[in-house]
Amino acid sequence: MGYKLTLEQSAFILDVFYAGLSLRKISQIFRTVYGLPLSPATILRRILWWVTDVDIATTYFLEKGEPDFKLDVGNIWEIDEMYFPYKKGKLLLIIVRDLKTAFVLGAILAHTVTREAIKSALIAAKAIAHKCPLELRCDGLPVYEGAVKDVFGSSTKLSVHKRVGKMGQNQSIEGSNGVFKSRFKTMRSLHSEEKSPIIMKGLVIDNNWVRYSTVLFGRTPVELALNKQPIDGKHSWLMLLELAEYYRRNIANSRKRNGKSKGGNSTLDSFLC
Repeated sequence: MGYKLTLEQSAFILDVFYAGLSLRKISQIFRTVYGLPLSPATILRRILWWVTDVDIATTYFLEKGEPDFKLDVGNIWEIDEMYFPYKKGKLLLIIVRDLKTAFVLGAILAHTVTREAIKSALIAAKAIAHKCPLELRCDGLPVYEGAVKDVFGSSTKLSVHKRVGKMGQNQSIEGSNGVFKSRFKTMRSLHSEEKSPIIMKGLVIDNNWVRYSTVLFGRTPVELALNKQPIDGKHSWLMLLELAEYYRRNIANSRKRNGKSKGGNSTLDSFLC
């Protein structure tokens, strides 16, 4: 039997899932709190739907760059990669982050670090930032140089930033990587290649829009990155679901009637290289 959940119930599931609770645990808690017997498989399926809708909506508004969603990011960005296990091996997450606000501007899931995968992450970052950085910090992989020139041209300086140590870890982005990995641990592993990009996209959305950071003095990256507070100042999955519903009813349907493709340039299709 299918249940129609309220936005508040949907937001509750997304919040605890990306806080690190397992699907089975969420199923148990949801039944206790709301009295509805949702199976772990049903919960995962709905998470994929919700994250897809939220990603399409937030990408559309950020790419439009209207006042409430115009990012004010710095001129120094960072790029790095990290591996996550999934059922058939490991997948690589390449992230582009603004140093000033800690907002993740681009995120691409791939199998290996390739020029095309890096370009995809940089293109996604450029599209919502509406600018090129003056400096892009990396860990020195040779493949970065060509990708940066392809996307940013000569306007961006590529520099290598590493901390001294056996692991050779680069710059402050390692702190963000640690947050992603710690939240991911309780998820145990990613799912199929079809579902994994959406799950990881949700983790990036959660990092940017929902989770308050002690490093940012109790603020979220989006609070620092936006000139104005989004919507009514709430930073939560509930606000994001409300935004997705607004987009679906008022913009996506209008674009369909006018014969245009739905939404903006969603990054979901190119998330897995």
